[in-house]
Amino acid sequence: MLVMKPWKWVVLAFVTYLILLVAYLPAAHVVSYVQKQNPKLPVSIGTVEGTLWSGRVDRIMTNGVLLNNFRWELSAWALLIGQAKVEVNGGKIRQSDQAYIDGQVSASLFNSQKLSAKDLKVLLPAKAVIAQVPLPVPVTADGRFRIDVQSFDFNKSCKLLSGTGRWLKGTVSGPTGVIDFGNYEANLSCDNDKFVVQVLPDNKLNLDAMVVVGMDGKYDLSGKFKPDESMPREVHMAAQSFGRADAQGFRQLR
Repeated sequence: MLVMKPWKWVVLAFVTYLILLVAYLPAAHVVSYVQKQNPKLPVSIGTVEGTLWSGRVDRIMTNGVLLNNFRWELSAWALLIGQAKVEVNGGKIRQSDQAYIDGQVSASLFNSQKLSAKDLKVLLPAKAVIAQVPLPVPVTADGRFRIDVQSFDFNKSCKLLSGTGRWLKGTVSGPTGVIDFGNYEANLSCDNDKFVVQVLPDNKLNLDAMVVVGMDGKYDLSGKFKPDESMPREVHMAAQSFGRADAQGFRQLR
């Protein structure tokens, strides 16, 4: 039978008390404190219910992206080993103008730069996301971006990433009307501490490309594309700005 010294029992009891104290704090108080300390955060938060252990927010809005009925469950066992492991769920999976999230995210209590995720699914409205991207010309896109992450580990840089990204039912509003771009799929991974997005070529642009993004925000793009014959004339005209096509009709991306 394991016998612990009295001082160890005191330490264990104190640590347990702190964990329970933090976990059962009303979530509304914590959110209010964070908002007061960071008044410029671009996030609008609705009614907060529950505790840090288990809670709910009826509405979250950030950069034009709406997430309804966001819920979380904090793992007690993970706290004992210094991890904040949270099961999250929110939004509407079938409503394309809203966000959706479901899965598990974790953060180290001792290293603010160490994050991980497992079996995480995120859906975002393309219109709101594209609106935040600085493009040479204004573009109104629609559809939905979907990200499925099987596993992700981050510690100052990308250490492990296994997942896929998709643009579902993509459309872009052009001078002559709405252009149907269809569906796009990419594999997500890490390479030499950088994020890698490999676009698969089975799409209406025959786009086959790789994007490598570093922690400094700099990226390298390489690939090729050839608009399908079914695409409208304005798409083929726009493609000419990427230079001369090769013998197979592909234009290079660099």
